[in-house]
Amino acid sequence: MERHHRRINGTKRRKLIAAYKLPGAPGTPATLPLDTEDDCNAAVVNNGVISFAEGLSGLNREYIRKSYLLASSYVSDVLKVHRGTEAWYDEFIKVMVSLGWLPVRSSFERVSRAGRGLTVQLTALNIIGAMLASMSMSGPLLSLLPKLAADALETLKQLPASFDLFKRNSSVHQGGDFGVASCAETNGEVMMVLVTYSSHGVSKQVGLPFLEWDSSSFEAFSGQTCLVLNTSVVNEQTLQLMRDSAGDKVQSAIAKYRI
Repeated sequence: MERHHRRINGTKRRKLIAAYKLPGAPGTPATLPLDTEDDCNAAVVNNGVISFAEGLSGLNREYIRKSYLLASSYVSDVLKVHRGTEAWYDEFIKVMVSLGWLPVRSSFERVSRAGRGLTVQLTALNIIGAMLASMSMSGPLLSLLPKLAADALETLKQLPASFDLFKRNSSVHQGGDFGVASCAETNGEVMMVLVTYSSHGVSKQVGLPFLEWDSSSFEAFSGQTCLVLNTSVVNEQTLQLMRDSAGDKVQSAIAKYRI
């Protein structure tokens, strides 16, 4: 079912960011290393894998990482909403809207079971491609987003420390829950295409990370959204508020890497 949201003005957004303080975040502004000067075009953020097309500035990449970190952590750790559910997805989108993102499309639905042998990873990537196709979106950058997401996942598997972080964060009791997103900047706006994929109450497929499970062997649900951010909201003041609210989780829940 489609969701509809309205933008939030800058003053209210800054107040909300300050209110989204995560457990363990200091009461006074934290002194943390800046997160902007790098050439990394992918990152694990909590249970999500986010990739960035060429042309996104370091400031915008940091805003994307901090947005996902704050929204996913706040809903899970502060609101205590059960991960992988429609309620979690709805609250996550609400926080993203508070952070300046506007969903041009948003839905949560049961995943149709494909033929046996199609992995969770391929199923999630197919959902990204199908969503972009259904929105009739075009352009050289946007057409690269599904491949960018696929490359980010494949590269991640070759990075033991980052992959271990992702596996820990995407594991839930008797199942798995993760997000995969690709981002690009066009005409002064940042676009994030995001798919969440979750399943609960199924026996683990021994020896395999959730990405490699046979997706036809259990019921799964997916949140699907295309979020747009006007880059005029991205500035050092807002980012500092996000760093302060995130606290130590900036170091413990983010692993940047290069595809």
